[in-house]
Amino acid sequence: MNNDPYAVALKNALTEIKNICPDVSHSFLFAKDGAIVARVSETDEETTEKMISTFQSVAEKAESIGSLKAFYINGKKGKVILSGVNDMYLALAASENADTTYLHSVARVIIPTVLKLRETITPAPPTPLQSAPSKQLIVDTLSGFFVGDSVQIDTELLEEWAKLSNQKSISEVEIEAFDGEATQCRVKEINDSKLKGKGMIRIPEKVCKTLEVKKGELVKVKPASP
Repeated sequence: MNNDPYAVALKNALTEIKNICPDVSHSFLFAKDGAIVARVSETDEETTEKMISTFQSVAEKAESIGSLKAFYINGKKGKVILSGVNDMYLALAASENADTTYLHSVARVIIPTVLKLRETITPAPPTPLQSAPSKQLIVDTLSGFFVGDSVQIDTELLEEWAKLSNQKSISEVEIEAFDGEATQCRVKEINDSKLKGKGMIRIPEKVCKTLEVKKGELVKVKPASP
């Protein structure tokens, strides 16, 4: 994750903790599965593996009484602090003279701040668009020299589909006959006021021949995929 801007920000935060608290010799962040999220360059793999292994061993034993949120060792050669930060764990190794209270305070301010910043600058995943349902419409034929290839549907239905599909407007529809024949056509609103609001679709005669449908029959209609 070294090239991940988020990991870089966390690594910089760990470096800042070391700058504020020089007694810190090693620091890194890891996930519950043991994967390293970020660490400072001074912290070698052997050290991280030992600390993670020790923590996971203790955490497994702690499952019987709940869960382990923090882990603190005060040894002759130094101190080891592991504490939960959101869905990760922060590991710090410091000298025996390190002020543990101050170290905890600094860590609890810097790391959560970076995590909170990530939440504010990372866009939320887009909401999946709702699929516009198909409608059964009654066929009315369009004939004449200037008919063209477009079909005609009620404006209200086109607006409903546009809203459900999060589109500005519906320009094409997919028409399927009940025998399985299907085609895609450009669409306009019905221009005959007498046919509006009657659940009809006006289809040019040559398109009717393609679909093998006749006036008065039902077809399934839905917006064409963008």
